[in-house]
Amino acid sequence: MSLIESKWKSCILDELRNGEPQRPSEIHKCLPEAAPRVLDIQLKEMVEDGLVMKTIYPELPPRSEYKITALGLSLMPIIDLMLKWGEEHFDIFERKYGK
Repeated sequence: MSLIESKWKSCILDELRNGEPQRPSEIHKCLPEAAPRVLDIQLKEMVEDGLVMKTIYPELPPRSEYKITALGLSLMPIIDLMLKWGEEHFDIFERKYGK
């Protein structure tokens, strides 16, 4: 649980699940509710934990991309179950947070 306990880590993994590398700006666009600084911190932690790998291209200006690792992919069945549970109990969230 400590690897994905933060609010946005499971969302980041879900965005990267297709295996295609994504630039930080692409991840930020997919999760506009999250502060960019928070996403950057969580991406850094996920790289350190081996869930995501970061590639930095030696260009000017520098470009980086993130890609899910095999370890990160191994969490997808758990994340899928959490998504399914959320869909099945959507009425709880709707009552609490509205539409």
